[in-house]
Amino acid sequence: MLHLNRIILTQFKNYKSAAFDFTSRLIGICGLNGMGKTNLLDAIYYLCFTKSYFSKSDALNVTICEDGFRLSGDFVTHSGPDIQNVVCIYRSIAKKELYLNDAAYEKFSSHIGKFPCVIIAPDDVEMITGSSEERRKFIDTVLSQM
Repeated sequence: MLHLNRIILTQFKNYKSAAFDFTSRLIGICGLNGMGKTNLLDAIYYLCFTKSYFSKSDALNVTICEDGFRLSGDFVTHSGPDIQNVVCIYRSIAKKELYLNDAAYEKFSSHIGKFPCVIIAPDDVEMITGSSEERRKFIDTVLSQM
């Protein structure tokens, strides 16, 4: 079982520069509206899926007046002290880069499933009340990680 131990956000949405340590098994994220709780969750999702859950374009994840963003996360296993570091770098003038333990990925699709993640957002009520297409999309996302 993997556990996100630390995440560093640089120029990602409303975070100019921030680091969060998750030392406990159960974490609560709270704050006022507009403080970045959802953006933090989206950054975690981004490290697992190489894309935002909420934004279709990577450019929409960049802090205003900046040229790109960087996300870094340290994942640990409960069975040992090994740390797996994932880094994603997006620049508006270059292609996106993704690294696992300093080794660049050739294809981002080979990253999917290494760090399983599920996000449930308010709009996901569509899975229950909406068409079967929304339910299939959610199930496809979960199954793609296996």
